[in-house]
Amino acid sequence: MDGKTLDLELREILQESSNSSWLDQKTSYNYLYEAACEVQERTLSLVSTQTITTVAAQSGYTLNADFLRLYLTDDYNRYYIKYNDGSNDSFVFLEDYEKVIYDNQTESESIPSRFTLISTSAGSNITGTVTSAGALSNGECTLTDTGASFSSTVSVGDEVHNTTDDSHGYILAVTSGTALVTALFGGTDNDWDSSDAYIVVPQGRWQLILAPPSSTAGHTVTVHYAQRPYPVYAPYRKYDLKQELKPALVKYAAWLYKYRDKDPAMGDALYQYFDMQCRKAMSGVKRGLNRSKMKYNFIIR
Repeated sequence: MDGKTLDLELREILQESSNSSWLDQKTSYNYLYEAACEVQERTLSLVSTQTITTVAAQSGYTLNADFLRLYLTDDYNRYYIKYNDGSNDSFVFLEDYEKVIYDNQTESESIPSRFTLISTSAGSNITGTVTSAGALSNGECTLTDTGASFSSTVSVGDEVHNTTDDSHGYILAVTSGTALVTALFGGTDNDWDSSDAYIVVPQGRWQLILAPPSSTAGHTVTVHYAQRPYPVYAPYRKYDLKQELKPALVKYAAWLYKYRDKDPAMGDALYQYFDMQCRKAMSGVKRGLNRSKMKYNFIIR
């Protein structure tokens, strides 16, 4: 489901023409992205993994920018990660952050007994100057700075500002250490000219904390997680969600428009349709993964 198709269907359901001034491109993309994130939150249909290599006595490790939530649970509904010491796998379970801090286990051990999660700083803004022009094509333009090192500092979904033509938007892809594919809105040109000044604003991240920290470097931690969808802010970018979820995305975005227009009755009807589509899709995902609809927890309180 690509940006152009979703935008067209959103206009159709709202009965707005392509030259309507009530719908603007960036707002539509914003609402559709919010819908995609909400659908993923409910269905958990996009799953990814991150492999972390331990550093001796280090407890905190920053997770990928697209981390939404932990994915794997055992029969008691406990979240866990896999820890490999080079020879054997161990499974380490999630603990509340408050309990980890209260227990104050700081002395490192060979294999951590548990882990927790906490939000971490988004990091400092990245500034620079464009070194070659990036023309607008199909809603996208490339920011090139030969003096930058984007691979280690920028992630898809970070906000970007062209402070020369006063446009703003999002990072759609990191193609190299010196080039970023972006979508810009609201400026004079909405593209990049040589010598344009830019600011990239990193998004917030999650940090995984091993408790206690590993005493050995080179061990491997594997985190399976539900993945936040990559943002779609150009006509031919696409969401990797199942096709049958497209009506849910459109209805959710339309619901947001209707509430902005102070039409809650129509908005509520659209939301109910969205909710029904999510429930139906979630049932299909569980069948596809051969999962039962519920788990039973027999732990005695």
